[in-house]
This record gives sequence, structure tokens and C-alpha cells, in this order.
Amino acid sequence: MDSNGVAPVMAETSPTVSSVSPKFHTKPGSHINGRPRLGSRSGSLATGSPRPSLTRQPSAITEVTGDGSKPRDYLILAILSCFCPLVPINIVALTFSVMSRNSLQQGNVDGARRLGRNALVLSVVSILGGIAIIAAAIAFNWGLQKKLLGTKNRVSL
Repeated sequence: MDSNGVAPVMAETSPTVSSVSPKFHTKPGSHINGRPRLGSRSGSLATGSPRPSLTRQPSAITEVTGDGSKPRDYLILAILSCFCPLVPINIVALTFSVMSRNSLQQGNVDGARRLGRNALVLSVVSILGGIAIIAAAIAFNWGLQKKLLGTKNRVSL
């Protein structure tokens, strides 16, 4: 015993008994519960799993479209459409544009082309609808003020 009243512990020289529970000693690729491990977000897959990996790996675009150019994502147009008052449509256009860019980075050229086209259509609808709403608001306010000024002039006569 030392001065604290604690006896020194002698280390075993032979590893006959493991202090770790046997459930942590599993085969690689298997789950702790003993069930087979399915695909996870870390990118590992069990053999024979039909589900592709969910990890995102940046890749250089080597495949181009038939006309020799990569599909456009219309991100700038979608951002400009966010300044129009047609809020749900322009946010969806921006989302499609970002999804198109991500699909292109993953190598899905057809998906990127389809999502880019959707972003273009929704951006144009948002911009034209926003212009129509602004024009209608200006016309309504102008007509309302003209009506108020016309009644004010009649009363003062």
C-alpha cells in the first residue's frame, strides 16, 4: 500500500481474459447486433446492395452534350428572378438551378439538362409574372389617385 491507502495493481502478463465485451469483436462489414450492414451515408455498401452510394465526390466533367457544350443551369437568371414578387415560383426556380449544377458535377448530364430547363421556365414565369404584378399595382394606384384627385377637385368647386 502507498501513502493514499491504495494497493498497487499488478498487470497480467498473459492476455487470457479480455476486458472488452465480445459483442464488439465482430467481423468487418457486419453490424454490432449481428445483422448485415446495409449501405450508409459514409459511402460503404454491402455487397449486392442495389442502392448507390450517397456520398458526393467532386468529378471533372468529361462528358458533354451532343452539340459539344455542357448543359446550362441558369443560376444567374434564377437569382435575378428572386427579386420579383412571385415568391414561391422563384424560390423553386433557384432550387432547380442549384440541383442542376449538382447533377452536372456528379456526371448526370441528362438530369442536369432537365433540371436546368425547369429552372429556365420557372425563372421566366417568375420574371414575367412579377412584371405583370408590378404593372397592375402601378395601374391600380395611379387610377386610385386619379379618382381621389378628381373627387377632391369637385368638392372644392
